[in-house]
Amino acid sequence: MIYRRMLPVLAVLCVGLPCQANDGGPHETSGAESTAARVLKSLPREWSGSSNRDCKTYEDKNIDRLSPSFAASAAAFLTAFVEVHGKVTITSAHRTAQEQACVCEGEKGPCAGRPRIVKGKKGRRYVKRTTSHHQDGIALDVRAGTGSDEEFACLHEFAQLNPHFGVHFPMRQRDRPHMEPATRPSAIFRLASLGPLLRKVIPCAKMRIMLTDQPLD
Repeated sequence: MIYRRMLPVLAVLCVGLPCQANDGGPHETSGAESTAARVLKSLPREWSGSSNRDCKTYEDKNIDRLSPSFAASAAAFLTAFVEVHGKVTITSAHRTAQEQACVCEGEKGPCAGRPRIVKGKKGRRYVKRTTSHHQDGIALDVRAGTGSDEEFACLHEFAQLNPHFGVHFPMRQRDRPHMEPATRPSAIFRLASLGPLLRKVIPCAKMRIMLTDQPLD
C-alpha cells in the first residue's frame, strides 16, 4: 500500500485532470515552475552512457520542455514507484533535433532521427528520417535502481499493474528505459476518487521478493 506522505504530491499533480498525457509537443515552463517539473527535477539524473558522449538531455531545460500532462503523469508514476520500490534515475527527457542526433551517435540498432537508407518500390533506395517522441516532449528514459534485469522488469510491471498513472514502456526489451504516455486511459485521477485510487497502487511481485529477507518457501 502506498504511504500517506505521497498523497499531497499526487493530489497536486492529478487533481481535476486525467493523470495521462495526450497533448504532444514540447512546452517551455512559463511563470512559476510546475509541481510536476519540481518532482522530476528532484529525482537523480545522469547520463546513461549508451551514446558516444554525454548529450546532457536530462538537465532542467529538458525537463521544462516536456508536455505538461505527460510530466504530471510521469511525476505521479515515478513518485509512486520510488515510494514502493526505491530509486529511479532519469537519463533523458525532451531532446532538440541536435540533441537527438547526438544521442544517436554510438547507439546500437535503430535510433529515431538517424537517417537510414530503405529500399522502396522497384528497388529504388531513399533516405528515411524519423522523429523521436523525445523531440515531441512525450518520452522519458528512466533507470530503475542499478539497472538490473529484475529492476527493469519490476518498473515495467508496475506500469502494467497501475494503468491509472497513464504511462507505459512500449519498446519493452528493445529500449527498456523508454517511457511514454499510455495510449488508452483506463482511469482518471479526480478529486472525488483520488484517495481510493491511491490506496490501490499495486507493487510488482518480483521487486517485493527481492527486497525481503524472508525465504520464498
